[in-house]
Amino acid sequence: MISRDNSQVHLKRGMGAVRFKQSIPYILLSLPAMIYLAIFNYWPMFGIVLAFKDYKIAHGIFGSRWVGLKNFEYFFTTNDLARVLGNTILYNLVFLVVIGLFFGMFFALILYEIRSKFFNKLYQTAMLLPFFLSYVIITAITYMFLSPSSGFLNTVLQAFGASPIKWYNEPVYWPFILVFVESWKQAGFASLYFYSALLSIDTSLFEAASLDGASRIRQIWHISLPELRPMACITIIMRLGSIFGSDFGLFYQIPMDQATLYPATDVLSTYMLRGLQDGSFGTTAAIGTFTGVVGLILVLGSNAIIKKISPENSMF
Repeated sequence: MISRDNSQVHLKRGMGAVRFKQSIPYILLSLPAMIYLAIFNYWPMFGIVLAFKDYKIAHGIFGSRWVGLKNFEYFFTTNDLARVLGNTILYNLVFLVVIGLFFGMFFALILYEIRSKFFNKLYQTAMLLPFFLSYVIITAITYMFLSPSSGFLNTVLQAFGASPIKWYNEPVYWPFILVFVESWKQAGFASLYFYSALLSIDTSLFEAASLDGASRIRQIWHISLPELRPMACITIIMRLGSIFGSDFGLFYQIPMDQATLYPATDVLSTYMLRGLQDGSFGTTAAIGTFTGVVGLILVLGSNAIIKKISPENSMF
């Protein structure tokens, strides 16, 4: 028995060594990504301790005084809380529904229905181009349209006898402006996920439906859209996890950090920047910790709900 057990142990060790040698190329291939994650995603997590300290640069992180939950208390009692949280959550919900789901599926279905490879590639390129533009360029383009003196929109308004609008002084217009700009930039890339899901559909399903007399609209409704459900569930889970996050370039550069627009453009990322500029490192760290914890809870919660309703569409 002892010799047999020893032989089994040696056999397992030998198989493990063989598997490890076979995995070395894949380990080396993934090493740069692992190093990147370790440096930029895991190492900064030690900074969470700042959320519980009155951080002073002269004293350093570990020499600064502990203040417990006072940084969290300051954030949750500030007069800006309702505005900042409200804008962040509402914008992200709109982006989820409008860009992540509606435009993502809509453009994917259009691309899938285009049979010409040339035009399909052409439209894909045109839709993806805005995604690769930096917000610096998009800010300049936006200003060309919204400039109070020479902007395209004010020129058109004046041509029709209307008074020009000072866009950068009127918060009421900016929810629509930001949603439009973000949709123009992100919708094409969002459609790729759904387009890849459509490409995996068995074409015999459409052939069978066509033989049964189903129109193209009915084929989309009964075949294409149900096949997009798993990707839609993944999109919901991922975007809910970042519902307290926001694209800094969109909310800071596009409005040009105009204080008069804060009621419509101030979100957590811009609020945290002003905190860093004022030296409120502890409060800023507390906000980051709060958003990270809530995001994790939302990911786990939304995945659990989807898993309960439709287990095959959950992420894990």
